[in-house]
Amino acid sequence: MQIPFRVDDILNFLYLIYRLVRDAIQWLLENTIIRANPPLSGRFADVITLLTTLTAILLLLELVSGAKKMLAIIVALGWTLLAVSIVITLHP
Repeated sequence: MQIPFRVDDILNFLYLIYRLVRDAIQWLLENTIIRANPPLSGRFADVITLLTTLTAILLLLELVSGAKKMLAIIVALGWTLLAVSIVITLHP
């Protein structure tokens, strides 16, 4: 079985998105906050993009972690209700 895409393709796509976000942030900085010294916007855009990416990864991990906890509660509740249902049904 052959995968229709390579790991390099995925990494290039992610890098393209990263560069687009960085360029958008740099443009915003150049035209708003750092209008007086535009070369500084490149430095700050790099840092803001990196922190934005790390924040997005952190939020995804938190959502997955929260979903795992909720799923564990639902599964435990389901098994408990099943056991109680069996006991009630079999008890005369």
